[in-house]
This record gives sequence, structure tokens and C-alpha cells, in this order.
Amino acid sequence: MVRRFPEPAVWNPFKHRVAFSGLEIVELVLGGVFLLPLRILGIIVVFPLVWLTLTIPTIGVKPGQHLSPWRRFFVLNVTTYAVRLILFICGFLWVKYSGKRASYTEVPVNVVAPHVTPFDGFFVGGVVYGSALICSDVLSSLLTSPIVPCTEAIPVNRENAQQRSKVLDLVKTFLSSPGRQTHLVAFPEGTCGGGKSLLSFRRGAFQPGTAVQPIVLDYRARQLISVWSFDCQSPAVQMLLQLSRLYSPLHIKFLDVYRPSEAEKQDPVLYANNVQAVVARELGCPSTQHTRDDGMLVYKALQLGLPADAGCVELGILKQQLGLSMSQLKEAMARFASVNTAKNGHVTQAEMSAYLAWPVQGHVPEMFREYDTGKCNYLTFRDFLLGLVDLTYAVPDQENLKVSAFKALSGGADEITVDGVRSFFEENDIAVSIVESQALLNSWSVLSGAHSSGKLNKDEFATLLRRCPEYLVLLFWTLFGMDGFPPVTPPAAEDKPDRRRRKSTPALI
Repeated sequence: MVRRFPEPAVWNPFKHRVAFSGLEIVELVLGGVFLLPLRILGIIVVFPLVWLTLTIPTIGVKPGQHLSPWRRFFVLNVTTYAVRLILFICGFLWVKYSGKRASYTEVPVNVVAPHVTPFDGFFVGGVVYGSALICSDVLSSLLTSPIVPCTEAIPVNRENAQQRSKVLDLVKTFLSSPGRQTHLVAFPEGTCGGGKSLLSFRRGAFQPGTAVQPIVLDYRARQLISVWSFDCQSPAVQMLLQLSRLYSPLHIKFLDVYRPSEAEKQDPVLYANNVQAVVARELGCPSTQHTRDDGMLVYKALQLGLPADAGCVELGILKQQLGLSMSQLKEAMARFASVNTAKNGHVTQAEMSAYLAWPVQGHVPEMFREYDTGKCNYLTFRDFLLGLVDLTYAVPDQENLKVSAFKALSGGADEITVDGVRSFFEENDIAVSIVESQALLNSWSVLSGAHSSGKLNKDEFATLLRRCPEYLVLLFWTLFGMDGFPPVTPPAAEDKPDRRRRKSTPALI
């Protein structure tokens, strides 16, 4: 019944842990004594100068406005070198180049990957100069706000779905602007990964259907220290280690221009996936369909005391199939954490039974087996999501089921009581004690937010089924048997899901 998707090539692409050899430890200790103080002093002295070189040419320039010739000359001949000096102080003593960058008139869009470190933005500003699609958060900081007009960057609010949908209009306006004299530079991953694989490429830079040139930031010559992903070691510690290191090499590779086929022009997702595959081959790493939303779930999982891996479900593939919003996914993560009392990211049948407080003979084992498509005897958050959505979606005639179930549990009265719960199970040949009935009703009272413990009215029962749709499935199986349960008929992967139908599903809404 429940759909099964192939497991991702990398389960948690945000994970980054640093392990040093004996020689590297000696290097860091000596660097911490001699290099670290000098580099911190250098940053303190040089950064204000860099900020001035960013600010001077942008006085009176608004975001999105093109720079005049003298301002552009200043940026290209002063600002970029100042930014490069900061990178030099931070340990990037030299940068190797290969390939040739096409002119902005020939290929207007550059896509840069992988995005793993905060230094990537400096490389765009000081080494690979261009107008970048950047997070609008930089506008709120005095230190970073001059970057936007200086590089003619396009700020995007990633938290605002309405503005994210307007990215294509912003990109088209920029590319068609007569005063444009730079490339549009985009980090198509949209967030920092752990450096061991490529995250899903977002389609914004590919929607115009123009040719793109991939630019690869290859840090593989030495282990990269400063990776600021959703599952990394302390950024402050990473920065201190980075400044204590003798050097950190970087190889910037300008790959061949990628010209889209007609099919790719019509399908920006196909276009993005194919360019992602080209970059992955160049780096010799796997590619996944994890997105920034997976990173947000990783962060949520850590907040709830779960392992970071629990939040990785590869939403680039599953989000449209599930038809759930980010708030609903976070809600489901909170419920998963409530079920997983061991906080190990693996829900057992015993934990599911304890959470639901449903009699063991009452189809809980069958439900667990339906969820456990991988036959692992435990459920990951991915299994939990798919089982929750698919089984609930398949329950037929849900409104009538709610009415019938309430009538059966209440015995025709206005409220569900312990006696009504016990009678309901006995009538359906499920042995249950008065203690088990009381425990189930107490659990329902808590989950539904009932005003009085031990009783449930019709509205509170409806709230319970909305918050915990597993009970819809269990009630249907109890009343009508598993044989009457229809098969799940999910939309094909290549089709857009029917969002109106998904919104009718009570799961997490």
C-alpha cells in the first residue's frame, strides 16, 4: 500500500566532521601559536578597508541598479583585490584556474557548485566577479549590505514563498537589461552542503532556458575545514582552525558551456538535473535530491533531540509527492519525536503501540508493517511520512467514517467514555481491559486537548483525528476489516500531484 522510493546516494549530505592526522595536528598547534594572532590582526586591520572599498562605489546606488563606468572600474580594480587580500589572510594563499570563462554576452549565466563554505561568496566577489542571486539577509547587516549594490546582486527572500516564485521574473529582468555588463552568478544548491555530495540544483537559474557555464570550486586538494552546513561542528571552532592552518588550496574550474536541448528548455528541472550530473562527474562525487528544506528538517531534528540523519528525507523527490508544506513537515517531525522516545531516529513497533495506546490485537502490528516498507523492523522519519500520508489518503469516505466511529465509540451518546471505548472493542472481537480503555481515552484527551480528562465530545474527537490521522486507518480496519481498504494510487513521479486532493487529507493539517 505505502510507496517505496529508492534510498538516496548519501543519506545525510549536510554532515561534516573533521579528523586530522598527526602532522596536521602539529601544523594546527604551531599555526595557532604563530599564525592565528597575525591573521586575526590582519583581518582587524584589512576588513575595514575592504568595507570602505565596497561602500565608496555604492554610495547612492540602489539594489538592482547598474553601476556607472567609474564605479565599475573601481570595483574591478580595487574592490576585487581587497576581497582577495582577505582570502589570502584566511589561508587561501593561491588559487589555481583551469578552463576559460565565456564572456557575459555569449553565456550570461554562471552556476557555481559546490556551495559548502562562507568563503564561496568571497570567491564570487573577489575572484569570479559577477552579479549573484543571494539571500536577502545580507541587506540587514551593516557589514554585508554594501555587497548587494557593489556586485549588482539580486537579493532573494528564501523564507517568503511568494517572493521565491518571482525569482524567474527578477532573473529575466536582469538578463534583458540593456546596462548589464556582468554574468549572473548563481549557487543552484541554494544552501551549504557538507562537501561530500551535491545537493539538488534549484531551477531558478535554468528557467530562462539560456546556455550556462558551470564553475566548479574544487577544495579536494586538502581536507576542507570551514564547512557551515546544517550538521557541522561549531562554526567558531572551524574558523579558528581555518586561521591556524598554513594554507588551504582551491582549484576553480571553468567547465565547458552547457547549451540546453529543446527538451531542457521546456523543462527547467530536467535542465538543472543534467547540469548537476555534469558537475558531479567533474568532482567525482554523488548527487542527491536533498534541498534546503531537508537542512531545515535536520535543524528541527537536532532541536528535538533526534539525530541529524532523521531529518533527511530527500525532499527534492518527496515534497511534491507528499503534498505537504514546510510547516506541516516540521509538525510531523515533532510528532515523530514524540513517538520515538529513545530519540535514536528509529521508531519501533513497541514505541508506536505505546504512543497510540491502541490494543495490540487491534491492527497496530499490521500498520507498522505497512509503514516499514524496507522491512527493517524500525521506521525512519521518511517511512513515517510516507506511511502517514499514503495510508490516511487511502481511507475512503472519511467524513462518514468519523461520524460512524464516533457513534460506535460513544454508543449513540454525546460523549465518548471509558465504557463506550471498551464496548466498541468487545463488539469488534478485540479483548481489552478497563485499564487499557482508560489509558487510550486519557491519551486521546491529551492529543486532542480535551477540556475534561476521560471524556471526548464530537469536536474533540474530530480534532484528535486531524492531529493523529493514524486513528482513521485503525478505526476503518476495526470497523470494516483490512480487506475493504482500497489500494493507494499515488500520482506518477513525473506528474504534478493534485494539490486539491492532498489538502483534503487530514494528515498534519
